[in-house]
Amino acid sequence: MRHNTAQLLRIGFFADGVFKAVVAIVMLVLLEPITRHDGAPAWLLLLTVLAVSISAVAEIAYAARSGTGTHTKYLVAYDAGWFLATAAALFLVFGRGAEGWTLWLSYQVIASPIIAIVFFRGSRPRP
Repeated sequence: MRHNTAQLLRIGFFADGVFKAVVAIVMLVLLEPITRHDGAPAWLLLLTVLAVSISAVAEIAYAARSGTGTHTKYLVAYDAGWFLATAAALFLVFGRGAEGWTLWLSYQVIASPIIAIVFFRGSRPRP
């Protein structure tokens, strides 16, 4: 049973990393409508695409090399922050407009590199 849990964790980390990669691709594809129609700053959106992509690679590398449950708490914290930032951004979008995008993208620019460092460090071979 223990081996099965470890395998499920690896699959979960891998799937979350792939999800982040898809989010980054979608943001890049939707760059023009998001920046033109919704007023999000293009430079911030591009920086976010880069940050989320690096985070995706780090998580996929972690899943491939380790995937242990020791890093689950970091992923839960990141995703909880993502949920809260999304809720706050939606509140702002319906009230004011572009500020919601700025909040959401800023969260990703700040949190994604932090979680990437955590997962890159976790994927290094232990001496």
